[in-house]
Amino acid sequence: MNDIILVDDDQKFVTTFTNEAKAKNITVSPKNSLDGLKELLPKLAHKYAAVVLDIRCLLLNSQVKEDPSFIGAALKYLDSTVFGFPRFILTGDDREFESFKRFYPYEKMYLKKPDDQDKLLIELLICVQNAEPLRIKRENAIIFEAFDNNLLPKSKEATVIRILSQFREPNPANFKGILADVREIHEEVYKSINARNKTVVPNIHMNGNGSPKFSRHFYSHLEGNPDRNNSYNTTTQVFQDSTMIGHTKLVHNACSEFIHSTSKANYQISHYTVKALINSLMELIIWSKQY
Repeated sequence: MNDIILVDDDQKFVTTFTNEAKAKNITVSPKNSLDGLKELLPKLAHKYAAVVLDIRCLLLNSQVKEDPSFIGAALKYLDSTVFGFPRFILTGDDREFESFKRFYPYEKMYLKKPDDQDKLLIELLICVQNAEPLRIKRENAIIFEAFDNNLLPKSKEATVIRILSQFREPNPANFKGILADVREIHEEVYKSINARNKTVVPNIHMNGNGSPKFSRHFYSHLEGNPDRNNSYNTTTQVFQDSTMIGHTKLVHNACSEFIHSTSKANYQISHYTVKALINSLMELIIWSKQY
């Protein structure tokens, strides 16, 4: 979870640096070209705290020889896709270091020497500790286990991070966006269960577009089809108790009502409801992991 990216085509250095970083509880994802960097950023920016770039590296995966234009192209790419993303530059050449520093005085540069590498690792550790997405994942590890274990699509992880990052959002103008994200993940929880366990979420309770039917019949199925003529004793397997059913009804009903502004009382929810919806969604993600 404490990941950084290293772009360097010197495999010996990559191995050494990776081991030194591991000793400080930093995990390195190595790439050897600009092509490799593009595979991770910006798509997976939420997973990484920083990127370390060698000055001379490959532009394409198919190249064999280092390209001196790499660093300029890499910096331009980062500026245009993940502006402000923490980055550090490494070189093993003293003269190259001084020359580059004149043209890029604001870049954080280090030499491939023990003292400088120690300083860089300290900087990277600070980045890891302060990276908002990584902090959110550390503090909510029980939630993100669902992604680590492929119980929810990896493509939805960034949305869950965004939801949690807005837990204390005070501005009502931003509530609809948060609720739209909550509804998306809420549906995904049941879609994912349907894909792997149709006993819990049978196809009969899914719409033609692949979304779950949040209907009375679906809720009854999850509660074990209680028989109202027999003291509401359950007649089939129970998957959700009244608390979990309450969570899913709250999320479904509130998101539908306030995303589309259909409150019959014209009531405007406060940040307390937004927090309640986020918490209910997180509880449902935890519940879903058992199936």
